[in-house]
Amino acid sequence: MMKKLAILLAVLVTAACENPQLGIGATFGSGGMSVSPTVSGNVSGARVEVSG
Repeated sequence: MMKKLAILLAVLVTAACENPQLGIGATFGSGGMSVSPTVSGNVSGARVEVSG
């Protein structure tokens, strides 16, 4: 349920923001590599980023 909420929030933020960007955050640790998607943009002059 939380993942669906994060995706919905990301879509809403992207629709309401200027300069939307989609990225991938990669983390390397002892357990291997972890990848998480990131959506960011500017909303009313503030930088907003959502990662899942």
